[in-house]
Amino acid sequence: MNKLSFKITLFYFFGILMIFILSSAIVYNILEHQQVESELESLQERGNSHRDVLSTNFDKQTVEHVVLMEEKAMTDVIILDKNNQVVDSSNDAEQFLNPDWIQKKDGIVEGNWREGKFLVTVSNIEDGGQIIMLEPTKYIQHLMGELKQQVVFSLFLLVLFLLVSVYFLSYIIIKPLLSMKEATVKLSKGEVLKIREAERSDEVGDLARAITKLSVDLRHIQNTRKQFLTSITHELRTPITYIKGYAGLLKKDESRFGDIIYEESERLQELIEDLFELARLEEPHFQIDPQITEMNDFLKKISERIIFKFEEKQVKLILQINKTPIYKEIDQARFDQVLLNLLDNALKYTHANKRVFLKLDENFIEVTDEGGGVDEQSLPYLFDRFYRVDSSRNRETGGTGLGLAITKEIVEAHKGTIVAINVENGLKVVIDLRGIPG
Repeated sequence: MNKLSFKITLFYFFGILMIFILSSAIVYNILEHQQVESELESLQERGNSHRDVLSTNFDKQTVEHVVLMEEKAMTDVIILDKNNQVVDSSNDAEQFLNPDWIQKKDGIVEGNWREGKFLVTVSNIEDGGQIIMLEPTKYIQHLMGELKQQVVFSLFLLVLFLLVSVYFLSYIIIKPLLSMKEATVKLSKGEVLKIREAERSDEVGDLARAITKLSVDLRHIQNTRKQFLTSITHELRTPITYIKGYAGLLKKDESRFGDIIYEESERLQELIEDLFELARLEEPHFQIDPQITEMNDFLKKISERIIFKFEEKQVKLILQINKTPIYKEIDQARFDQVLLNLLDNALKYTHANKRVFLKLDENFIEVTDEGGGVDEQSLPYLFDRFYRVDSSRNRETGGTGLGLAITKEIVEAHKGTIVAINVENGLKVVIDLRGIPG
């Protein structure tokens, strides 16, 4: 309902349809009025013509001539003398004579074509007498019925035209936009795009070419960044190893500065290892080694390995697994890394005497803590590299800022997805397993 194509279709369809209905109603009323007025004027003129003839010669022969003329027409005539007695009429029209008509002066007596049987006009003869003209309304009703049919048929043709137009509008405009929307989803994954609409010479083609160029530029930037990470990581690993080794010798001499250098070199080495790991995950030839794994047992073993850390901090780890076996094709070593990282993060920000939940069902793995959650504005960026919710956190809890980025890369390498959401007492991280073969 919220799609642009649906809104354009509704606006285009109902807009033109309403314009057509209103204009048709106006035209129909105008034509109806003009037709009835024309029939009444013609009927009045016909009566006046007979009156002029009979005013000169009101004899039997002239009366019969007038009656004979009307018997062959769609109209009828009733001729009255000066005593308002019927002299003659065409097609026995005198049976329809209404006494009220006799009292009327020249002009239209009956003009309601919808409810009345006749249109009636009266023409008074100068020396007395009347010419009453009748025209059955069935002819006008038939004519108006045909006009309505034409309007309905035109409406049908218009609706057909609108449906065809909407189809072509969707094909020419909406379909390319949807195609480019799908392309931008691939763009966010770093793929180089090939959009068919780029061959067009209109504005849609310009947009498609701009998006294609953007994808090429982004791929170049990503490749440059990956190469930089790989190169700098390799270059730093050896010197850091030497620094850490010499710092260890200083520690043996009980040097305060040796302790500081050793501690900082350990943090730096951890950062370099995380960078190296991230660079490896982003390499095109990186592959996981999936194996059919029973997920209940897998999570149980992980919780048993890490439970002592939770007990040291007096945080309770609650494992909620499924009663029925759940099988997924995962790289056990990599998924082990994912879950240990998520549980370690949950433990860092959960205070003593609180709980952390590790839950498994058929399609999801959830890690939920009671650490108070994070700011809603920070949620979309939790899995970005080097992102920290609170930049003022001390180095003990802040980590390198790469753990969740590595976690996301591993989950997506398995064709899964990972998101974080705030819950009542903390943060819940959800791994969607539906894309992972079982």
